[in-house]
Parts: sequence; C-alpha cells; structure tokens
Amino acid sequence: MTDFAPFSNRQSSVAEVINNRDLINNNFAPFNGKELDFHELWKVLVRRKRLAIVVALIVVALSAVNAVYQRTFNPVFRGSFALLITDPISNDSGKRVPNAADGTLFEQLALNTTNNNIPTLIEFLRSPLMLAPIAERFNIHENSLASRINIVTGVVNKEAAGVLKVSLTSRDPQSDQPLLEAISDAYLEASLKQRQQRVTDGISFLNKQAPSLQEKVDAIQSELAEFRRRHSLLEPSEEGASLKRREAELAGQILSLEVERGRLQRVRLEIANGSLSARGFQDSITTNSFSEGRGQGLAVSDADQNLLQQLIQVETELAEARSKYTPSSSMVQSLQARLDQLQPLLRSEQLEAVDAALNLNAGRLATAREQRTSLNQEFLKKPELIKQYDALKSRLSLAQENLAGLVRARETFQLENAQQTVPWRVIDPPKINLTPIKPSVSRYLTLGMMFGVVIGAGAALLRDRLDHVFHSPQEVKEELELPLIGNVPHVPFLKGVRDDKRYLLEELDNFSNQNNISSELQRKHRNQHLLYQEAFRNLFTSIRFLNTDQPLRSIAIASSLLGEGKSLVNVLLAKTLSEIGQRVLLIDANLRKPQIHSHLGVNNLSGLTNLLTDDRQNWQNVMKTAPGHDDWYVITAGFRPPDPTRLLSSKRMHNLVREISESNHFDLILFDTPPILGLADTALVAEHCDGLILLVSLDFVDRGLPKEAASRIISSGAPLLGVVTNAIKHEISSSTNGYKYGYGYTHYDDYVHSDADSESSESQNKSDPKSWLSRLTTPVRRFLLWIDLKR
Repeated sequence: MTDFAPFSNRQSSVAEVINNRDLINNNFAPFNGKELDFHELWKVLVRRKRLAIVVALIVVALSAVNAVYQRTFNPVFRGSFALLITDPISNDSGKRVPNAADGTLFEQLALNTTNNNIPTLIEFLRSPLMLAPIAERFNIHENSLASRINIVTGVVNKEAAGVLKVSLTSRDPQSDQPLLEAISDAYLEASLKQRQQRVTDGISFLNKQAPSLQEKVDAIQSELAEFRRRHSLLEPSEEGASLKRREAELAGQILSLEVERGRLQRVRLEIANGSLSARGFQDSITTNSFSEGRGQGLAVSDADQNLLQQLIQVETELAEARSKYTPSSSMVQSLQARLDQLQPLLRSEQLEAVDAALNLNAGRLATAREQRTSLNQEFLKKPELIKQYDALKSRLSLAQENLAGLVRARETFQLENAQQTVPWRVIDPPKINLTPIKPSVSRYLTLGMMFGVVIGAGAALLRDRLDHVFHSPQEVKEELELPLIGNVPHVPFLKGVRDDKRYLLEELDNFSNQNNISSELQRKHRNQHLLYQEAFRNLFTSIRFLNTDQPLRSIAIASSLLGEGKSLVNVLLAKTLSEIGQRVLLIDANLRKPQIHSHLGVNNLSGLTNLLTDDRQNWQNVMKTAPGHDDWYVITAGFRPPDPTRLLSSKRMHNLVREISESNHFDLILFDTPPILGLADTALVAEHCDGLILLVSLDFVDRGLPKEAASRIISSGAPLLGVVTNAIKHEISSSTNGYKYGYGYTHYDDYVHSDADSESSESQNKSDPKSWLSRLTTPVRRFLLWIDLKR
C-alpha cells in the first residue's frame, strides 16, 4: 500500500487543482472573454431585486437630502443683463458683401474685423484684460470673476447673434448687484472706446493706402496711352467690327464673280459645241445681271454684231428658199454655202470674246480673294489686342473703384470718429433673480434616479458575483431544472468533521444518547438529531418513489466540488436507513481521497481496490459491519491505486456491482464518489448504478458548477435521478426562528420542548443582558437579511 501512496497523493493534488481552477473560472465567467449573457444578467437583477431597489432608493434619498441641504444653506443665484451689439434695423449690419466700390471692403480692412465674430468677442469680454479693473475695484480675483460670468448669444432665440446675454452667478445677491451693474457699464464703455480706437486706426490705415492706390491708377493710365500709340488705334473692338464688315462685302463680290465665271464657262461650252444659236448667243452675251450697273462683263463689238446680223439674214433667206425651192436648187445651195462660211467665223469671234471675259473675271476674282485674305490676317491680330486692351481697361477700372472706395471709407470714418454715441445698448437692465438656480431639486432627483438605477444594478450584480451561490432548494430546482429529491438541513454538531477527520459514527451515537449534560444543551442536541433524522427519512421516501417500475438498488451520491459534505450525507443517510430497519451497503468509491473509513472508525486495509485488482477476492470477505449497526455494511476504498479511472471503468467493476445487486442482501447500495468536475471517476461509477444523485451545497458552491456537473453526467449517459441540497451553513429565516430544511420551515421547539422548558428559556433570556442587545439588533439583522434574500 505504501508503494502506491505517492501516486495517489499526486493525483489527488491534480484533482484539487482542477476543481479549484473550475471554481475560479465559473466565479469570474463574465471576465473570461465570454460574451455577455443579458438574459443571465436579467436573472441576476431579478434575484437581487430587493438589494437593487433598496440601494437605488438610498441613492435617490441621499440625492434629495443633498439637494435640499445645498438649496437651503448654499443657494446659487443668477443675475443677468442683455446687450444689443448690432443695429437691428440697418440692412447691412453684418450682412453686406464687402465691396470696394462703396467702401465696405476698406471699412472692414481698416477696422480689422470679420462678420459676426461672436466667439472672439465673448472671449474678449471674459478676458482678464477686460475684467481686471472691475475685479480690483470689488477686491475679487479676475479669474474667479471670469469663472462666474457666462455670455451667450440671444435671449429667447439662440440664433440672434446681435444680442449678448451676460449672466453672473452669485451667492450674495445684495452685494453682487453693484458688481453686475459695474460689468454692464464697463462693457458699454469698452464698446465706445473700442469703436473709436478702431475708427482712428482705420483712418490711419486708409491714409497710408491712398498714395499707393493713386500711383497705381496713374501707372495704368500711362500704360493704356502707350498701348494706343504703339498700335495706332483708339478702340480695337470698333476697328475689328469695321474689318469684319469689309470682309463680308468682299465675300459677296467673290461669290458674284464666281457665279459669273460659271455662266461664262457654260456659254463658251455651248458655243464650242455649236448648240448656241446666233440669237441665243446674243441674248446670253448681252444679259448679265451680275455686271449690271458696274459697266463690267462680256461685251459684243460692232464686227461681231455685223457677222451676227448677216448670219441671221442668211438663215432667214435659207429658210424661205427651202420653202420655195428644192434642196438641190442653186439658190438653196448658195445660201447654205454662205451660212457655212459665216458660222465658223462667228463662232471663232464669239469664243475669243468669251475667253477675254473669263480672263477678266479671273483677274477680278484673284484680286478680291487677296483682299479678303489680307483683311482676315489683319482681323486675326485684333483679338489679342482687344484682350490686352480690355485687361488694361479692367485694371484701370478696378484701381479707380478702389481709390474711390478708399476716399468714401475715409470720409465715413471721419464722420464716425466725430460721433460720441455708445455703439452698444442695454436692452435688459442688470438684475439678480432672487430665486436660486442651484441646486435644482428636479435635476438632483433625476440624476439620483439615474445613478440609483445604475448603482443599484451594480450593487446587485456585485453582490451576486461575490455571493454567486444557491441560497434555497427552490433556486437549485429552478436553475438546474432537475427534480428536487430532498434537502439536508444544517447540523452545527457536524461542523469540521471532514477537516478534523473525526469518527463521525461514534460521535453521532454519543450525540443522541447524552445524559450527562445540561438540559438546555441536551434540548439542542435532541433538536439537531431529530432535524437531520427526519430530513434523511424524507430523502429515502423520495428515492423509493423515483422509479415506480423497478426499485432502485444502487445509487451514487456525488457533488461538483470537494467539501460539499457528500461523504457525510452518505454516512447519515446509511445510518438513518439502518435505524429504520433497512439493510444498507455503503461502498467508498472515492479511490483518490477516501473518507468513509475515517468517519466510521473502521480499518481500510482491504476494500474496493483489492476487489478490483484481485479476482480471487470475495466481496463478502472484504465487507465490514458499521460499529453498533447490524444492518449497515461498509466496503471501504482500500489502498490507493495509481490509476483509479482504469479500475472503475473495468469489467470487473461492472460485474462486482451487478453481483452485489443481484445478491438481494441489501435494500439499498450507496456509493461515495469523488467530485464530478475535473475527474471521470464519478461518471464511470454512475454507469454501473441504477442512478446518480447530485448533491448541491447551499451558500457554498458556485451556481454554474452544479449545472456543468449535471451536463457532464447526462452527456456520459449515466442516469441522473435528481438533486439533493445540503445546507452546510446555519441560516435563520428573516420571519421565523426555525431551521430551514426540506421544502419549508419547521419549529422543532413546538415538538420536543415542554412548556416548562419554554418558560425557563424565556426567563433566562429576559435576565441575560445580551438578550437586550440581541433584541435591539435583531430588527436590523432581519432587515439586512431580507434585503440579501434573492426572492
């Protein structure tokens, strides 16, 4: 057995580390990088609604008390006055577009201001330079005075930038009324001085700018005169228009000459082809609509007219002769010969005349085209000259406007400098309102409610996080959604049994049979004995009805973590069942840190480990009887193996449990197992049993761990029968003095105490000085307990 001790100790340490790590991770789950579960947060607020509401009401009450106190003993008043800083009737008050022609541009440049620069003005009015004389007069520091002054635009309408509302906070209205009036007078005086100073500086600025503007105008005028002289022109635009008109006339002439040339070319073609008759040629040669009125065109000489007349006469005579004579007559043939002689002569003369006209037309057309080209080239020079000329004219015009505007602005400034009227005006006189503005009770209450809700919710969440445990069996049932089999009440006598490794069975037997102690202590012990005995009887009754088809023969009671009282519950349940005549076998399946043998005071030389590692061992030989209880049998854990998981998952373990169950020697077999989280031992043991019961310790285990433990058991396929809660801490109800167990509250004093005992107890309480203190503090403790209750 000593050979396996180092391994078992090491594995036990690992199991504790794993369990502690799981506990830490669940306690701080919202900070482990997981997403916030708003449904879970809402459930926390519902659980801790009393604490949240009370904290919120306390915050609201403190805010209200603070508001009333501050308003009564430290009220803050406000005084104010309104200044009109612009002319509301003038159309150009701050809205005119700067223009050099009317002098507004030079006015703004001279005054060195911009339109509606209200933020700068407000900063100037609150500056130490402005407030220093007033602060010195009233013996106040200028920074303190500036912090009390607030300046905004508008009184009713915030967009009215021409009105400044100046307010002053005050704690003494009577002494601060003169201060407010002095601030108003100082602002008006400052506005007059500032205007005069700006006007004087403006006139000086304009006087300095006037010579340079005059020099600029003179220089541009000289440049314009030189431009006209150099290009021999007065107005380039008008001269360009004249050139354009002349070019248009030449274009018309060119078009007429081109038309006439085309007509002459057609006449020549007809003459050459002989298709133009003598009469038709005369008409064509003499009809010239384009040359009409100019004495130009195609003219016919006298010789040509004579030949034409002869040709016409011969043609006439030939026609008459043909009508009288035959074609072979001498008359017809002579006239025909005459006609043949005249036609070539006339055609030759006509062609010469047409060619002469065409030559003349070509010369005129070339001349007109040359003239148009010359005019066009001259006109192309004009746009650049016009551009330069217009630029000079624009510069001159702008310089003249600037000079004129400067002169007008200087005259305006000189007139304004002569005025002594204050530019600003008080439209709302300085007055301190006697109604305090701070603190605002409604604002304090609103903020108090807002902060109360936040702080109350935060207190509820913090309290639930610091006390993230189950406080009642009902909470366990609702949270895990599993059947609640029973509740083990708190028994003060059992405190420290596990840590001290006491012999629990012997103490329990002595505990129920103590006759040598005082009646008061004996009454308490009897009360505790009856308390846990009745609880375990109810638990056994619930277990019997869990499965109506087949009675449960073997069950394992397991917990999520170490220290939840699992081994004590197994011992107490086995003891209670043995006292009511049930044959019980308690098997210690916690092979890593066995506890049963310590509680019962039996040896652990051989046990479950021996049965699993040695097939020759018989379980009846290893089984022991609990001291003083004939119907209570125990199989301890035995020596600590190096690998408990392998043994518990072995076929030998399965056959052993089945053999013990089928022997029908026992009404119920109980298995004490290691914690579920971090180890697989419990799930392996539960696979061999008819079911597993999850033990949840109230006010101890984190709320998330039992749910995780139940999930692991269900996922392993082991039957999970339900939940048993264990109150490991003493808890007194806020409304009763009974111990809480099962599904309600019970006054055991009503069952086990006589009237005489009650009277003696009451008389003792009355004579005890501590009872008076207890009576005084009990309502407070009950109230705090009521707040901390989660339902």
